[in-house]
Amino acid sequence: MNVRLDSELDALMARLADGDRGAFTRVFELLWEPIQTLCRNLLKNEADAADAGQDAMHKILERASDFDRTRPAMPWALAIAGWECRTLARRRERRREEDAEAIPSQAGPHAEEAFLQRDLTAAAMAALGVLSDVDREVLVATFWDEAASVSGPTLRKRRERALDRLRKTFRSLYGLD
Repeated sequence: MNVRLDSELDALMARLADGDRGAFTRVFELLWEPIQTLCRNLLKNEADAADAGQDAMHKILERASDFDRTRPAMPWALAIAGWECRTLARRRERRREEDAEAIPSQAGPHAEEAFLQRDLTAAAMAALGVLSDVDREVLVATFWDEAASVSGPTLRKRRERALDRLRKTFRSLYGLD
C-alpha cells in the first residue's frame, strides 16, 4: 500500500471511529486484499484464509471505535488479522482437524516435510499469539513488507527485541530451554 492510501485509510478509520458509517465501504475496500494476502500466507489454505479474513474484518469494523488515531490503521488491522489466523490454527489444532488438502495423498519423503512444516507453522503461530500487539505489529511489518508505525533504527531495535521475545516464548512453550 502506498503512502496516499495509508493516509486515506487512517483518515477513514478516524471517521469510522467517530461513528461515520459512510466510511465503511471504502475502509473495507482498502483492507480486504492486504488482510486476505496475510491470511493466505499464514494459513496456506484458501478456505481457512477466507474464514480468518472475514472474522478479522468483522472485528476491525466492530472495534472501529477503539482505533487509536495516533497510530497507523494498517498495522492495527493486520495485527487483528494475524490474531484471527492464530486463533483459527489453534482451534483446528485442538480439534485435531485435518484439512484434506493439507494431508499428502501418499506417504513419502515429501509427506514428512509437509507434516513438519505444518507443525512448525502452528507452533510459530502459537508463540506469536503470546507476544504483545506492538511486537506482532513489528514482526508483521518486517516479514510482510508492510509499513510500520516507526522506521529506521527504532524499527530495527524493536524488531530485534520482538524476535528475542519470540525466541524465548517459543522455547518456553515447547520445552527448548
